[in-house]
Amino acid sequence: MKSSIDESNAIIEYENLPTIEANATEMRQLFQNLISNSIKFRKKDVNPKIKIAAVIEDKKWVFSVTDNGIGIKKEDTDKVFVIFKRLHNRNEYHGTGIGLSHCKKIIEHHNGRIWVESKYNEGSTFKWTLPVN
Repeated sequence: MKSSIDESNAIIEYENLPTIEANATEMRQLFQNLISNSIKFRKKDVNPKIKIAAVIEDKKWVFSVTDNGIGIKKEDTDKVFVIFKRLHNRNEYHGTGIGLSHCKKIIEHHNGRIWVESKYNEGSTFKWTLPVN
């Protein structure tokens, strides 16, 4: 991802990330997808700023990837995890509409859940849970 990070001048911050027991390939795919979406769905002429964090809540890890991108309209937040569902024209943003549905499948396979909190034109935070053990 180095080339897209460098090309977009993205700033990626992370803190308090735990060591977890999980499928390494799937976790890599999850983070790559969420980070690449944060870079792809950025505002024009604004460098992407992405923050990755994890906290323990109710005996579960709650991970988050927060960005300063274009955000998602409230009525569309449930649609982003549906396979092949695209919110934007292919001419605006490339992609297949598979990435976030794959993220959902990965998290559910690890006994967690994933959701998004977003403000249109301000940015999004994708959150997901994983068991502590």
